[in-house]
Amino acid sequence: MSGAVETNRSDDRQEPPDQLLADRMRSGDQEALRLTMERYGGLILRTAFLLLRDRHWAEDVSQEVFIRAFRSIDQLHNRAALRPWLTRITVNECRQRMRKAAWKRLVFGEQAMPELPSTLPGPEASATELTLAADIQSLPYKYREVVVLHYYHDLSIEAICGQLREKPGTIKSRLARARAMLKHKLDGEE
Repeated sequence: MSGAVETNRSDDRQEPPDQLLADRMRSGDQEALRLTMERYGGLILRTAFLLLRDRHWAEDVSQEVFIRAFRSIDQLHNRAALRPWLTRITVNECRQRMRKAAWKRLVFGEQAMPELPSTLPGPEASATELTLAADIQSLPYKYREVVVLHYYHDLSIEAICGQLREKPGTIKSRLARARAMLKHKLDGEE
Protein backbone atom coordinates (compact mmCIF):
# COMPACT_ATOMS: atom_id res chain seq x y z
CA MET A 1 0.00 0.00 0.00
CA SER A 2 2.82 2.39 0.79
CA GLY A 3 4.25 1.85 -2.71
CA ALA A 4 1.02 3.21 -4.25
CA VAL A 5 1.14 6.26 -2.03
CA GLU A 6 4.75 6.95 -3.02
CA THR A 7 3.87 6.59 -6.69
CA ASN A 8 1.12 9.17 -6.32
CA ARG A 9 3.49 11.55 -4.55
CA SER A 10 6.02 11.30 -7.39
CA ASP A 11 3.21 12.02 -9.87
CA ASP A 12 2.46 15.22 -7.93
CA ARG A 13 6.03 16.41 -8.54
CA GLN A 14 5.88 15.94 -12.30
CA GLU A 15 5.34 18.92 -14.52
CA PRO A 16 1.77 19.38 -15.72
CA PRO A 17 1.15 18.24 -19.30
CA ASP A 18 0.77 20.83 -22.04
CA GLN A 19 -2.95 20.18 -22.26
CA LEU A 20 -3.43 21.07 -18.59
CA LEU A 21 -1.28 24.20 -18.95
CA ALA A 22 -3.34 25.29 -21.97
CA ASP A 23 -6.60 24.68 -20.08
CA ARG A 24 -5.35 26.64 -17.10
CA MET A 25 -4.20 29.53 -19.30
CA ARG A 26 -7.63 29.55 -20.96
CA SER A 27 -9.12 30.21 -17.54
CA GLY A 28 -6.68 33.13 -17.06
CA ASP A 29 -4.27 31.32 -14.72
CA GLN A 30 -1.04 33.35 -14.77
CA GLU A 31 0.79 30.61 -12.85
CA ALA A 32 0.19 28.33 -15.86
CA LEU A 33 1.76 31.01 -18.06
CA ARG A 34 4.78 31.14 -15.75
CA LEU A 35 5.14 27.34 -15.92
CA THR A 36 4.84 27.47 -19.71
CA MET A 37 7.53 30.14 -19.85
CA GLU A 38 9.81 28.05 -17.64
CA ARG A 39 9.26 24.98 -19.81
CA TYR A 40 9.60 26.57 -23.24
CA GLY A 41 11.33 29.92 -22.62
CA GLY A 42 14.81 28.66 -23.46
CA LEU A 43 13.61 26.92 -26.59
CA ILE A 44 11.71 30.00 -27.78
CA LEU A 45 14.66 32.31 -27.04
CA ARG A 46 17.11 30.03 -28.84
CA THR A 47 14.80 29.75 -31.85
CA ALA A 48 14.31 33.50 -32.05
CA PHE A 49 18.04 34.11 -31.65
CA LEU A 50 18.98 31.67 -34.39
CA LEU A 51 16.43 33.23 -36.73
CA LEU A 52 17.05 36.90 -35.93
CA ARG A 53 20.80 36.92 -35.14
CA ASP A 54 20.26 39.50 -32.41
CA ARG A 55 20.01 38.69 -28.69
CA HIS A 56 17.94 41.77 -27.81
CA TRP A 57 15.45 41.15 -30.60
CA ALA A 58 15.25 37.49 -29.57
CA GLU A 59 14.47 38.48 -25.98
CA ASP A 60 11.78 40.91 -27.16
CA VAL A 61 10.27 38.29 -29.45
CA SER A 62 10.32 35.69 -26.66
CA GLN A 63 8.36 37.98 -24.38
CA GLU A 64 5.95 38.85 -27.15
CA VAL A 65 5.40 35.16 -27.96
CA PHE A 66 4.25 34.38 -24.42
CA ILE A 67 2.10 37.51 -24.16
CA ARG A 68 0.48 36.70 -27.48
CA ALA A 69 0.02 33.04 -26.52
CA PHE A 70 -1.66 33.94 -23.24
CA ARG A 71 -3.98 36.43 -24.90
CA SER A 72 -4.91 34.15 -27.80
CA ILE A 73 -4.86 30.74 -26.10
CA ASP A 74 -8.43 30.18 -27.35
CA GLN A 75 -6.98 29.87 -30.86
CA LEU A 76 -5.07 26.74 -29.83
CA HIS A 77 -7.35 23.97 -31.05
CA ASN A 78 -5.19 20.99 -30.04
CA ARG A 79 -4.33 21.77 -26.43
CA ALA A 80 -1.72 18.99 -26.37
CA ALA A 81 0.20 20.76 -29.18
CA LEU A 82 1.32 23.74 -27.12
CA ARG A 83 4.99 23.52 -28.13
CA PRO A 84 4.36 23.51 -31.93
CA TRP A 85 1.88 26.34 -31.50
CA LEU A 86 4.43 28.43 -29.57
CA THR A 87 7.01 27.63 -32.26
CA ARG A 88 4.64 28.86 -34.98
CA ILE A 89 4.04 32.08 -33.05
CA THR A 90 7.81 32.50 -32.67
CA VAL A 91 8.46 32.03 -36.39
CA ASN A 92 5.69 34.48 -37.26
CA GLU A 93 6.97 37.07 -34.76
CA CYS A 94 10.50 36.68 -36.17
CA ARG A 95 9.24 37.11 -39.73
CA GLN A 96 7.35 40.22 -38.71
CA ARG A 97 10.44 41.59 -36.95
CA MET A 98 12.58 40.90 -40.02
CA ARG A 99 10.11 42.69 -42.32
CA LYS A 100 9.95 45.73 -40.04
CA ALA A 101 13.71 45.90 -39.66
CA ALA A 102 14.67 45.42 -43.30
CA TRP A 103 15.28 49.13 -43.78
CA LYS A 104 17.49 49.28 -40.68
CA ARG A 105 19.76 46.56 -42.06
CA LEU A 106 20.13 48.54 -45.26
CA VAL A 107 21.01 51.73 -43.42
CA PHE A 108 23.11 50.40 -40.54
CA GLY A 109 24.44 47.13 -41.94
CA GLU A 110 24.80 43.82 -40.10
CA GLN A 111 25.82 43.76 -36.44
CA ALA A 112 28.41 41.45 -34.94
CA MET A 113 26.94 38.21 -33.67
CA PRO A 114 26.38 38.18 -29.88
CA GLU A 115 26.86 35.03 -27.85
CA LEU A 116 24.33 32.24 -28.23
CA PRO A 117 22.61 31.21 -25.01
CA SER A 118 23.87 27.70 -24.44
CA THR A 119 22.76 24.79 -22.31
CA LEU A 120 25.67 22.60 -23.40
CA PRO A 121 28.40 21.91 -20.84
CA GLY A 122 32.07 22.59 -21.37
CA PRO A 123 34.03 25.05 -23.51
CA GLU A 124 34.46 22.65 -26.45
CA ALA A 125 30.73 22.02 -26.71
CA SER A 126 29.98 25.73 -26.38
CA ALA A 127 32.57 26.61 -29.03
CA THR A 128 31.12 24.02 -31.40
CA GLU A 129 27.61 25.35 -30.87
CA LEU A 130 28.76 28.95 -31.38
CA THR A 131 30.55 28.03 -34.61
CA LEU A 132 27.54 26.14 -35.91
CA ALA A 133 25.20 28.93 -34.80
CA ALA A 134 27.35 31.49 -36.61
CA ASP A 135 27.24 29.37 -39.76
CA ILE A 136 23.48 28.92 -39.47
CA GLN A 137 23.01 32.63 -38.87
CA SER A 138 24.99 33.49 -41.99
CA LEU A 139 22.38 31.67 -44.09
CA PRO A 140 19.61 33.69 -45.74
CA TYR A 141 16.51 33.81 -43.53
CA LYS A 142 14.37 31.30 -45.46
CA TYR A 143 17.13 28.68 -45.09
CA ARG A 144 17.82 29.52 -41.43
CA GLU A 145 14.14 29.05 -40.73
CA VAL A 146 13.95 25.47 -42.05
CA VAL A 147 17.28 24.46 -40.42
CA VAL A 148 16.15 25.73 -37.01
CA LEU A 149 12.77 24.03 -37.25
CA HIS A 150 14.19 20.75 -38.55
CA TYR A 151 17.31 20.38 -36.40
CA TYR A 152 16.55 22.39 -33.27
CA HIS A 153 12.87 21.53 -33.01
CA ASP A 154 13.12 18.06 -34.56
CA LEU A 155 10.20 18.78 -36.86
CA SER A 156 9.54 16.58 -39.86
CA ILE A 157 9.19 18.01 -43.36
CA GLU A 158 5.41 17.69 -43.06
CA ALA A 159 5.38 19.50 -39.71
CA ILE A 160 7.52 22.31 -41.13
CA CYS A 161 5.10 22.58 -44.06
CA GLY A 162 2.30 23.10 -41.54
CA GLN A 163 4.31 25.65 -39.57
CA LEU A 164 5.38 27.70 -42.57
CA ARG A 165 2.39 26.96 -44.82
CA GLU A 166 4.66 25.88 -47.67
CA LYS A 167 4.61 22.84 -49.97
CA PRO A 168 6.79 19.81 -49.09
CA GLY A 169 8.91 20.28 -52.22
CA THR A 170 9.71 23.84 -51.21
CA ILE A 171 10.75 22.80 -47.69
CA LYS A 172 12.84 19.88 -48.98
CA SER A 173 14.55 22.13 -51.47
CA ARG A 174 15.32 24.80 -48.87
CA LEU A 175 16.62 22.21 -46.43
CA ALA A 176 18.84 20.60 -49.07
CA ARG A 177 20.17 23.99 -50.13
CA ALA A 178 20.80 24.99 -46.51
CA ARG A 179 22.69 21.74 -45.86
CA ALA A 180 24.83 22.34 -48.93
CA MET A 181 25.61 25.89 -47.82
CA LEU A 182 26.47 24.72 -44.29
CA LYS A 183 28.66 21.91 -45.62
CA HIS A 184 30.45 24.42 -47.81
CA LYS A 185 31.05 26.68 -44.78
CA LEU A 186 32.10 23.83 -42.49
CA ASP A 187 34.55 22.56 -45.08
CA GLY A 188 36.08 26.04 -45.08
CA GLU A 189 35.39 26.69 -48.75
CA GLU A 190 34.14 30.23 -48.35
